[in-house]
Amino acid sequence: MKEKLQSIDNKWLRLVVLAVVFINTAGMVLGYQLLPFDNEQITSGLTIGALFLSEIWNHWKNNSYTESAQIADRILKDDKENKKSRFK
Repeated sequence: MKEKLQSIDNKWLRLVVLAVVFINTAGMVLGYQLLPFDNEQITSGLTIGALFLSEIWNHWKNNSYTESAQIADRILKDDKENKKSRFK
């Protein structure tokens, strides 16, 4: 999975997002409403999206789901216990 995520080149995604934002901004300046949403709906949608992504990110980063992460947790716990016993 990690190799797959590293192989994804996000330059095309960034280009598409930039193009959509640019076209929408240019339309707003010229007096057109290209997206069928008002500012409050966009704000609400972005807030919900940010909340969802931050919840997933925080939950994933603070919990060891993979086997390698669980092994690393055990190694770290053993290392901390060994350091405590050396300094007693």
